[in-house]
Amino acid sequence: MTILAIDPGKCKFGYAVMTAEKQVLQQGTAEVSRLCPLAQKLVADFSVQTVVIGDRTGGNSFYALLATTLAAAGVEVRKIGEDNSSREGRRRFLEANRQGWRRLIPLGLQSPWRPYDDYVAVVLGERFLRRQP
Repeated sequence: MTILAIDPGKCKFGYAVMTAEKQVLQQGTAEVSRLCPLAQKLVADFSVQTVVIGDRTGGNSFYALLATTLAAAGVEVRKIGEDNSSREGRRRFLEANRQGWRRLIPLGLQSPWRPYDDYVAVVLGERFLRRQP
């Protein structure tokens, strides 16, 4: 099973394509205006069966839009709780990019230098996959 996890936002969103074994195949961030074309491309390129969308900021509109857009492809669209996912995504981003002088400064004192919504999408994808039988 391959899923597309999306962390929705007002201006941008994070996405992650993941396998059932929680392996990340592709992740990134994009402007909301690219949502449908990008989702359709990722679904086709990776044979995605399920799209998982965070249930907070913009989640309902993302859900409605993708449920309609991806219905013809037979892709299931589901929502998942976002509680503390941004905090976890931020921590993962900082840990993954801890190189050079950044290794010397505690994570709590560092700030992300780019949007980390893609790491939040990975967290959401992992939550969904943990609930699968």
